[in-house]
Amino acid sequence: MTRVRTKAAYGGFALIALASALAALSGGQTPSGAPREKEFSLDNGLRVFLCEKRDLPLVNIAAAVDAGSKDETDETNGLAHLLEHYVLFRGTETRSGSEIAREIRRHGAYFNARTGQDMTVFELTLPSEHAAFGLANQKEILFNLKIEAGELEAEKDVVLEEMNQIRDDPIRYGSSLLYQNLYRGHPYGRPVYGTIESVKSLTAERVEAFYKSRFVPAATSLAVVGDFALEAMEALVRSCFDGVPKAEVVPSRISPPSPLAKTLEVEVKLDVKEAYLLIGALAPDYNSPDQYAADLLTEILGRGISPMLLRPLKSGRDLIDILSMSYIALKHAGAFAVTMTLDPKKVPAAKSEALKFLRQARGENFSKSDVYGDAQMYAFDFLESSRNQILLKLQEGRESGLNLAVSLAMHILLRDKPEAPDYFKAVRGLTSSDLRKAAAKYFGKTEYVVISIVPGKT
Repeated sequence: MTRVRTKAAYGGFALIALASALAALSGGQTPSGAPREKEFSLDNGLRVFLCEKRDLPLVNIAAAVDAGSKDETDETNGLAHLLEHYVLFRGTETRSGSEIAREIRRHGAYFNARTGQDMTVFELTLPSEHAAFGLANQKEILFNLKIEAGELEAEKDVVLEEMNQIRDDPIRYGSSLLYQNLYRGHPYGRPVYGTIESVKSLTAERVEAFYKSRFVPAATSLAVVGDFALEAMEALVRSCFDGVPKAEVVPSRISPPSPLAKTLEVEVKLDVKEAYLLIGALAPDYNSPDQYAADLLTEILGRGISPMLLRPLKSGRDLIDILSMSYIALKHAGAFAVTMTLDPKKVPAAKSEALKFLRQARGENFSKSDVYGDAQMYAFDFLESSRNQILLKLQEGRESGLNLAVSLAMHILLRDKPEAPDYFKAVRGLTSSDLRKAAAKYFGKTEYVVISIVPGKT
């Protein structure tokens, strides 16, 4: 059986990736004048988004299921990720896993999947002439799974080996610890992979009960992007999925996580030569109006052309080697994460300087309008630069049909309102004052999670 590497997303998915979907929903026209995209729902509750993108002879199919680690318990932690593996590599009521893999290869398709706190996403890309096969394949593996104890045990061995390898990737392991501690006591705090004990204890009966309750049309979104005529693809989707029985789904009730009472520090010793320092803070959720300022702040502070965080960390003292920053937007929460690679001896100083800068970021000058007179000639316009970088990344993101399909499928499940916000307008309208207010709210009046991974015996 051919394997592809599935992706467990510890912190969900970056807002900027999802925003690329919104950027594509411009209401553009094809040469014939017909709409380029259409959204609709089937009677069984499946939500569908179609988008013509005819630059390549490919069709990209993404299905997102409202089933993630948030829907588990401590005893079933890791079930959604295990089920993702099973759906991708094991059999259905009519085909074995090896038969499915052979059919996928025969049709020249690429397939993969990923699990996060909010949902599980399955993706497939194949030549547009095989679109009907692609839709039928996804319908079968999603809604006609056959769960057998022997097959489940075999897939558990694969997942357990994957879990054993996590500690070999310090940033991946550190990110897991960061989110576990940032969302401690909250459903988002459960590791997406689960624990070795919880995965070993999962039974076929328990997995099947979860599957039947979550993998239903009403909890699923489907996005199809690629080389097709909109009307023909709508007819194809309807004929393929209309027959899937309707089933009720009870959504998990999730409240926002509580603010941290104090800064949490965790040090882990691993067999590494360099040190890794991760700092995390709670951030706006996917539907928060603060999401746009959060994206710009992330670009300005730790991800852009000249990140502000480099100033205290590199100038003079040269405390770090590599810096990155991300903003993750989940349905009910968000997270900022700063990641640094550095000399183990410099961890205490780098931690102190980074926290000090973040807490005082509300007083920074982000644009030329923040300074006066001749100083404007020498001031770097962080706001304008980061805005341009984000809009460029959005443009690049919409070039990939598969990324766009995945983003659209996720967006349908994450959004609170049916209408898509004007991301471009929101980003362009932000001022330095808006960024300082957001910095004060999310960096100046909060506690942090600090994960230090240093050389040593485990």
